[in-house]
Amino acid sequence: MARILETDMAYATQILTSHDTFAARVERAIDGLRHWRAQRAEFTKIYNELASMTDRDLADIGISHGQIREIAEQAAAAV
Repeated sequence: MARILETDMAYATQILTSHDTFAARVERAIDGLRHWRAQRAEFTKIYNELASMTDRDLADIGISHGQIREIAEQAAAAV
């Protein structure tokens, strides 16, 4: 039981001594939103570009229409 209390106290100490201001939390939230928007823009760009290609063009680069979403998701995750 003493070990649990030590852990709880360490956690409580971290919370109480945190210098994370409201402005810093807002800034992190905005940065997260910007990152999400950049990923979404990359997904949309890649998806639209591949979706506009003909079956023959896609076959030339070794992909099929069924792979377009997965490829666009992988590209977005790399941003």
